[in-house]
Order: sequence, then structure tokens, then C-alpha cells
Amino acid sequence: MGIDSRTKESLITMKKYKAIAITIVALAALPPLFAQKKESASQGQKLVAALVDLKRAPADLAVQKRYLESFPRRYVDFVHLFEPCGQLYDGWEYISILSSLAAQHERSVGQLLVELSKDAHYEADAPGYLQQAMATYASLHTKVFVELVKQLAIEKRVHLIVFLADVENYSSYPAYQDTIDHLRKLGENCLAQEFEAAREQRLHVRHDQP
Repeated sequence: MGIDSRTKESLITMKKYKAIAITIVALAALPPLFAQKKESASQGQKLVAALVDLKRAPADLAVQKRYLESFPRRYVDFVHLFEPCGQLYDGWEYISILSSLAAQHERSVGQLLVELSKDAHYEADAPGYLQQAMATYASLHTKVFVELVKQLAIEKRVHLIVFLADVENYSSYPAYQDTIDHLRKLGENCLAQEFEAAREQRLHVRHDQP
């Protein structure tokens, strides 16, 4: 049985309304996306400017503080900024300088690194640089590191330690064992054991791979 002209017009009208509705939903999603990109671009610009100022006046405590305040504090923002298609790929210059700021801003640098590392996953480039910066901090500023990681929920602390343990060659990663040694000197044997267990687990994963 054929479709009469009125029914056909009704179907066409319904398809048009459906297409319009889909377009409206798609457009409604655009402002947050644009806002996110705009926010990321703004954060990137601030960090670039802060690094320029830091290079001009590396010993200025106020300039150092502004740099730390300009650095992304959420791992999702960190990745978005330094990923391969991000504004500041691959981030080495921006991340590696954090270790040098810890001498004057020990707790602020530690808070920043712990906040990022508790959600981080190892990958090449920026996450790898973050891992190295966090491990170096933990080995040199172990007492403050302990205070900060103990403030984390247990699952976040475990995640951070597993992130630090995720390396291929421990012989070229002395900061990890240094952290364990310093933890034991501080009497933090349970935390040292968590580091050792994470390393042992990582070694098993590597050895089990074909």
C-alpha cells in the first residue's frame, strides 16, 4: 500500500524537526567546549609568561611563587596542556624547573606534584617528566612528602606510588630506592613497604611480558 501525500509530508516534517533537534543539542554542547579550550589557552599563556619572568629573575621569590600558581593543578589540565596536540607540548622546560623551586617553596612544590601525581598514568613525555620530578622530590624532601601523601585517600596514595613505580629500568632511577631508604630512616616502614611492593609488582609485570 502506498503512502498518501499527507502522510509523506508528515514524515518529512518529522525528519526536519529531528534534524533541527540534533543540531540544537550539538550546538548546546559547543559553548562548554569552547570555554574549555579558551581556559586552556589562557592557562598556557599565563604559564609561558610566568616562565619568561622566572628566567629573567630566577631568584625572585615572588616570581617563583607566581610560576607555581600558574602551573596546572589538575592532571586532566596538565595532560591537555602538554599532550602531543597541546599548547605547550611536550612540557619538559616547564616541568623540569619545578625541582629547582623546591628549595625555596618546599611545601608548595610538593603539594603541586602530589596533586598531579595522585591521578597520573605513566606515558612518554610530560607524564614521564612529572614522574621524575615527583620521584626526585620524594627522595630529597621525604619528610614533607610523607606528610602530603598521608593526607590522601588510601586509593590515591596507592595510585601515586604505582605511578612512581612504573619504570622499565630501576638502575637508572635511583630516586625510587633513595625514597625507600629515607622513609626507613624516618621510621616510615609501612610506607617504604608500599614502595617496595609496587616495585616488585612492576618487575613481575615486566618479566611476565612475552
